[in-house]
Amino acid sequence: MSHKSILELLSKNLNSYQSTSWLKAENARLNGCSPAEMMMENKVEKVIKILPEEIQRIKSKKRKD
Repeated sequence: MSHKSILELLSKNLNSYQSTSWLKAENARLNGCSPAEMMMENKVEKVIKILPEEIQRIKSKKRKD
């Protein structure tokens, strides 16, 4: 999976605000780095690994509000 496919998956599952916020936010599952930082460092596989669960977490959070 490439940078582009990560962005496509985000856009299909989350709105642009949610996607952007997630990409920029520090993530404990990425040792405090943001997904965007990991992608810039070519550590895409780490982002891919957590992406499905993160999308579900964000979607379920949205439904509870």
